[in-house]
Amino acid sequence: MSQDLYRCTANDLATRSIASQSSDTLVTETVDWLEANGFDVAPVLDGDDTVLGYVTLGQLQDVAPDAQIGEYTEPITIEEIISSDAAFDEILPALYDSPFYFLGGQNRLTGILTRADLNTSPAMIHLFDRITLLEERFRDLIRTTAPDWRDRVSLRPGIVEGIEDRHAEAQRSNIGLDEIHYAQFSTLVVIISSIEDCWQACGFENEKRASSQLDDVRDLRNSVAHSQLIVQHTGEGLGNGRTIGHVEQTYTALTNCLDALSSN
Repeated sequence: MSQDLYRCTANDLATRSIASQSSDTLVTETVDWLEANGFDVAPVLDGDDTVLGYVTLGQLQDVAPDAQIGEYTEPITIEEIISSDAAFDEILPALYDSPFYFLGGQNRLTGILTRADLNTSPAMIHLFDRITLLEERFRDLIRTTAPDWRDRVSLRPGIVEGIEDRHAEAQRSNIGLDEIHYAQFSTLVVIISSIEDCWQACGFENEKRASSQLDDVRDLRNSVAHSQLIVQHTGEGLGNGRTIGHVEQTYTALTNCLDALSSN
């Protein structure tokens, strides 16, 4: 990808105002506090505000409610720390492995990164930038590789009529471009997935894989475009929606496709 794009790091995503608990706080009070604030994890401090470690909501729900949380505090190790400069493609697999990370060090924390932070503006902007570029590359690919796409791909009449209407309106306003510019992203996905020269240029092994992965990109694009949740489900227990694993796979497909098109 040679084009400059918005770069999103762990520092951009992390929650910076860190809410903590004192080590002598009762378990029941901390559980109520975590649930009331929608937190899954919190640092634990001693009387001098030194970081002792952390507790998680899941951990505290299985212990004596009248105990002090200091008894159940886990030390913060290198495994729970992520670099503030970690890039988006590093953050996704990290959050797949663990639901949270701390920024900073064992004794001084500057932020907490969780899966919920993937639903914030920096992540949205990062994804929007790349999906918009992919859409532009798709149009260029179709225009140069498959200019006869209308004859080669079976599209519903309503879709074709919509393209024709938008194209005609642009021409009447003297701002008309090639007709493919008036196809929606979902239609571009169908065209790319249906024409071998196109899906090969995007780096896919076969039509089925192209269709499946680009459908996921389309769904992610719709969520980003409408400011909906990127991560929709934790992947634990019952529930429907996009998990962190799905986001990671879709982002990989997106970036691999962009890289393939950039090298052509």
